[in-house]
Amino acid sequence: MSAIFERRSIRHFLPKPVEPEKLVRILRAGFEGPSAHNRRPWEFIVHTDLEDRKAIAEMSPFAKMVPEAALTITPCVNLHLGKIDGVEETLWVQDLSAATQNILLQIVTEGLGGVWLGWYPDEERIQAFSRRFGLPAYIIPFAVVALGYPAKAPPTEFRFDSDKVYYGSYGQKKEAWKL
Repeated sequence: MSAIFERRSIRHFLPKPVEPEKLVRILRAGFEGPSAHNRRPWEFIVHTDLEDRKAIAEMSPFAKMVPEAALTITPCVNLHLGKIDGVEETLWVQDLSAATQNILLQIVTEGLGGVWLGWYPDEERIQAFSRRFGLPAYIIPFAVVALGYPAKAPPTEFRFDSDKVYYGSYGQKKEAWKL
C-alpha cells in the first residue's frame, strides 16, 4: 500500500526519458483495472513527441506542465466496448477512473511521478484532442496523465479524516479507532 500513501500530483519533471520497460508495466497496470461486466472499454494513447505534448498543453489551462513531462498516457473509452446488449453503458467513467488510478499507482512504484489531468466531460478538450489525434467519434479521451522523473516531490501527508466517516447512516459518528 505504500504507493497509495506516497502518490502525489507531480507537475515538475526532470529532462529524462522513461525507460520502455517501465512504460509497459505502467500500461499493464491500467489494463488490470476492474470494469463493469468485465467490458474493459479502455484504450490508451501514448505521446512522447514534444510537439504532440505542446499541443496537449494548449488544450487545457491545467496542462501547462505537459511539455516538461517525458510522456503522456491518455486513457480513452471505446464506446463500442462499453455496451451491453446494445445499450450504452455509463459505467465506463468508473472503469476508466479505476484504470487511471492504477496507472498513477504504478508510476509511483516505478520511481516516477505523474499527474491526472481531467479531460472528460469537458467538450472543448475532448474535441480538441480528438481532432488533433484523429479519434473516431466512438473513442473519447477520458484523462491525460503526464509523467516522468519528478524534479521534486511534495512530502507525503496524513490525509485520513475521521470527521468524514459515518457509521450506518449519514451523520452517525462512532469512535472506532484512534489513528
